[in-house]
Amino acid sequence: MLHGALTMLITGVALVGLNQADDQAVNNLKIGIKLAILVVILGLVYVKRDDEKVDKGLFAAVGGLTTANVFIATLWT
Repeated sequence: MLHGALTMLITGVALVGLNQADDQAVNNLKIGIKLAILVVILGLVYVKRDDEKVDKGLFAAVGGLTTANVFIATLWT
C-alpha cells in the first residue's frame, strides 16, 4: 500500500507538472483536494507499515479514500 500511495504521488505530480509546462489549464482546487486525500492515505499507511496485521477499519478507510481519489479524478470535470 505504501508503494502504491507513493506511486500515486509521483505520477500525479508528474502529470500536473507536464500539463502546466504545456500551458494547459489545471484545476488547482481539484489537485489540492486529491493531494490532501493522498497525504491522509500516506499517513495512515506509513504509521501502520510495520504491523503484521492491520485493522479492518483502517484497511477499509484506505480503500475508501483511494476509491474517492479515483472518483474525483475521473468524475470531476
